Amino acid sequence: MNKEKWEKWKKKYWPPRKDQLLILALLGLLLAVIAVPVPKAGREAGEATVAASEEPEETVEDYESRMERKLEELLSQVEGIGEVHVMLTFADSGQKQVEKDVSVSENSTQEETVYEEQGSSVRTPYVSSETNPQVEGVLIVAGGGGNGDVKADIIDAVQALFGIEAHKIKIMKYGGD
Repeated sequence: MNKEKWEKWKKKYWPPRKDQLLILALLGLLLAVIAVPVPKAGREAGEATVAASEEPEETVEDYESRMERKLEELLSQVEGIGEVHVMLTFADSGQKQVEKDVSVSENSTQEETVYEEQGSSVRTPYVSSETNPQVEGVLIVAGGGGNGDVKADIIDAVQALFGIEAHKIKIMKYGGD
């Protein structure tokens, strides 16, 4: 810059106005905030994952007995059904979809399983989705199982809940103790 331009700039911008000082102060504050170290999000998420994975996972047997109890509780609330006992049979034990990284090159495609690391040496495959076991058949022993209307109501309810055909549902009259 030549001397003439420098003098014009100096006259125009020096001493700084209040708004310019405010901008400089905010800029300094922004730089200070950026410079402060913060914990990485990965560590916090990793800690949460470890904490969540320490909870016991529900087994297939737990799921099956929970579904039986829920159906028993639900049906026992319906008028005319009375005492209820339920047995469910399942077609499979459900499925877990494991997350995979896919690398595609010109000549080949490679898949690698994604793992969750818990601690220094524990690695488990990362499950991206999970399906519950599919109900295959239902046996219901109910106090009102001899009544045709009650049987029809039970069959309709079970079909709506589990999406199975009527011939896979058996209802029997409860004899009692």
